Amino acid sequence: MLEANIFVSLLIDVALGILLVSWLYRKNRIGHLADTLIPVADHVAEELQDLLQWLMGAPAGLKMNRALDQVLGRFFLYHIHLWISYIHLLSPFIEMILWYVGLSACLGLTVALCILSDIIALLTFHIYCFYVYGARLYCLKIYGLSSLWRLFRGKKWNVLRQRVDSCSYDLDQLFIGTLLFTILLFLLPTTALYYLVFTLLRLLVVIVQGLIHLLVDLIDSLPLYSLILRLCRSYRLAAGVKFKVLEQQDGKPLRLLMQINPLSYGGVVQTYRLPTYSCYPRDSWASLCKKLFLGELIYPWKHKGDKQN
Repeated sequence: MLEANIFVSLLIDVALGILLVSWLYRKNRIGHLADTLIPVADHVAEELQDLLQWLMGAPAGLKMNRALDQVLGRFFLYHIHLWISYIHLLSPFIEMILWYVGLSACLGLTVALCILSDIIALLTFHIYCFYVYGARLYCLKIYGLSSLWRLFRGKKWNVLRQRVDSCSYDLDQLFIGTLLFTILLFLLPTTALYYLVFTLLRLLVVIVQGLIHLLVDLIDSLPLYSLILRLCRSYRLAAGVKFKVLEQQDGKPLRLLMQINPLSYGGVVQTYRLPTYSCYPRDSWASLCKKLFLGELIYPWKHKGDKQN
């Protein structure tokens, strides 16, 4: 049964891939897609530039630190300019790249979907860079504020024992700590706003890639042969038997009818589902929210064989 499910799954996967290839290469859809890709990338870059211009002003009426706001805004605008130049540098080769990518669908629809996920990751690499920059800067300020807050309470973090111990500080250390705490505290809202915006953009990209991974996992793991067998010959997949009384009279033998109780479609999927090298969320919702609050980098998808950190 396992070999039949794998064979039918591969057969349908390749058939869907060939249908996709025939659709892409009909009426020069690859060329139209290549001609559309550059304007879409330019439009996304323009929207990001407008978003940064809005953040460099007074977003939602918030009072930001003017100097830090201008530095961060110009830094990210420069990266967008580099990204637009990179896209236009690749524009003569995009149609050829898409042609070979479309041809790879002959190996199966799941191969094309995986390549599509990689292309999305490459096209949104600047968003990932923005997220990493914002997260690292925000995380640095959060841990700096927490360390200075322990200084005010006469505490310090013991690295060897991995715990908070008491510690006495002199007047100069308290004075420097107060200055640094004030600076970091007043710069935190500006950094947090940039971090929040780019984190939302990053999560949007991750959700799209996650949906693609779920679709690949569904195609690879669905026991199509077992489902077809359940539809055509349900008696081949039995969950048990049941008996029906046909005749029950005194002095005569009891006549029973044995009927096969077939598996439900949900039971077929659960019993005969194919093993896959699939991705699933790495962290729980509580751990994810904690990482978002502390500014730690989020890698929300992992494979079943990966080890925990």
